[in-house]
Amino acid sequence: MQERLPFFHGHVFENSPAASKVNGLSIPARRIDAQIWCPITGTRIKLHGNGSEDFRAFAHHKHGNLLLKTSKVLDREARSEYLLSVALCCQTCAPESGVSAVALVKVDVLDTNDHEPTFGVANRVHITLNDTTALRSVIYRLEADDADSGNNAVLTYTSAPKNGSFYVVPKTGEVLLVDSILGLPSQVQFSVFARDHGWPPLTSKAVVFTVAPQRWSRSPSGLAGSGGRGRSPRALLDPAALISLNVSEDAGIGSVVTNLGPSRFQSPSYELIYPESENSPVSVGRDSGELTITRSLDREAEPFVELTVKIQDKRGV
Repeated sequence: MQERLPFFHGHVFENSPAASKVNGLSIPARRIDAQIWCPITGTRIKLHGNGSEDFRAFAHHKHGNLLLKTSKVLDREARSEYLLSVALCCQTCAPESGVSAVALVKVDVLDTNDHEPTFGVANRVHITLNDTTALRSVIYRLEADDADSGNNAVLTYTSAPKNGSFYVVPKTGEVLLVDSILGLPSQVQFSVFARDHGWPPLTSKAVVFTVAPQRWSRSPSGLAGSGGRGRSPRALLDPAALISLNVSEDAGIGSVVTNLGPSRFQSPSYELIYPESENSPVSVGRDSGELTITRSLDREAEPFVELTVKIQDKRGV
């Protein structure tokens, strides 16, 4: 059987200048059965294989080792590894046709942090969000790409300036609603960035978010019970008003779904009148108007829940 060729492994960082030494690679002459370099005409060293022109080999006469250097600037994104063969012969003892490989060499091109993260969306995102959207809802999901590898491609998402209504999950890029926007007088604007873990770290261009609250619709005033002449406005904020909420079945017990305030009353009092409290998965804060999860939700068993809340003026006007 043919004798296995000795194998050597080295590496070089991308973007290193031409003539940079391949690190970790030094081939002793004794490992490839080569005599100490021929004192008469010298030893011919040839590299074979795809991409062999990107390197040049030379003999270190003092130590009897074979080394490799780059012949151009390498780009890991274009090519990350080379597998080459090394051939040696003395110019006076072997014709060109008699040259055969004496060793195999693998060279890895290591990554440097030379690409900043990029988003695949436009640099501006405008969202119209129902002001009764449940808290902890994911209103948008961002994903950035980084052409580097390893830690250079590990990303963290962040937002600026900080605001109390929205939070960007650092690892996933999800934008969460964390505080009620009910009654918010104007739109909220913030920017989201992606930053890699390389050194030095690189940051993407900003994606600017503009979130405009959309008021939930109210029933027409002509509906029955809309408060005719002589009737005291003791009941609903707007009689027969309908609020539609989407809540994740993963919402934890104690999570605030939304806040029914502000009310037109100066001293409102909130009361859940349907269903009865022991059957409802949600409680209503008597003074705050907050809807709070009180038990686990299961969409398959209970895909929707209808609630009726009465709002009164505690002054009894």
